[in-house]
Amino acid sequence: MFLIQKKRYFPLPEYELQDNRVQVTITGRVVDMAYARKLAEYPDLTLEDILLLDRVQKRKPLTEDQAKHLKVLGLIEGRKPNFHISAQVADHSGERAQYIRNRAFDDQHYKQMIIEYLEKFGTAKRVDINRLLLDKLPDVLDATQKDNKVKNLLQALKQEGLIEPEGKSWRMSNKS
Repeated sequence: MFLIQKKRYFPLPEYELQDNRVQVTITGRVVDMAYARKLAEYPDLTLEDILLLDRVQKRKPLTEDQAKHLKVLGLIEGRKPNFHISAQVADHSGERAQYIRNRAFDDQHYKQMIIEYLEKFGTAKRVDINRLLLDKLPDVLDATQKDNKVKNLLQALKQEGLIEPEGKSWRMSNKS
């Protein structure tokens, strides 16, 4: 079954074992074009490699050893738990835009956006900063992770002495 799905570039079957039952889920279509193209590009990938790439495609967790193995092969990028298909794969598969949406920009980029906003408008409530950043954060992050990312950026800028809270708003620090 795995080899048939591989030859068709479809996601691999999933098995769920519980209560003395086995449930098999077989997807009869391509879910992720980058994954399908990767399989086509590397027909000599081992079944283990394909199983691991399938986990990345389905956003399922990888062990540290599994992630390291795929990174050594140049198949994935990112940090646990947000792995995604590598730039090399994205370039070969025509998924460049999705690659950029999945990978994060450097934190300094986001901090600079916050600073420029505060320099231009004086103050910003958290909702304003969310509007500024949330759609620019990587697609691999869920809503809670994006919210935490913004909070961490604000706290980092505060610790650097560049911004400070003013009631429920943020403004440039008098120290900067």
